[in-house]
Amino acid sequence: MTHENEFKIDIPEDRGTLDLTRQIDELTDTIKSYKLLMDTHKEELWELKKIVSENEKNKNLLQGYKKVIEDLSAKLRQKDS
Repeated sequence: MTHENEFKIDIPEDRGTLDLTRQIDELTDTIKSYKLLMDTHKEELWELKKIVSENEKNKNLLQGYKKVIEDLSAKLRQKDS
């Protein structure tokens, strides 16, 4: 069966901007968009928190390495004296 003879009737929007069901539909779409936006922001915040945590970890590690290097340098200076 082919659909060559089928056609679609494009019915124009006849509801005005003050139609309550239209307003409800538009507000529902707006709420869905805001929920999607909030979900996206939550994911981005989670990723940023992970990055901040990793940066703090790396900073602490760097401070530890600096301390070890300072201690070893001080020991080498004492040994050379």
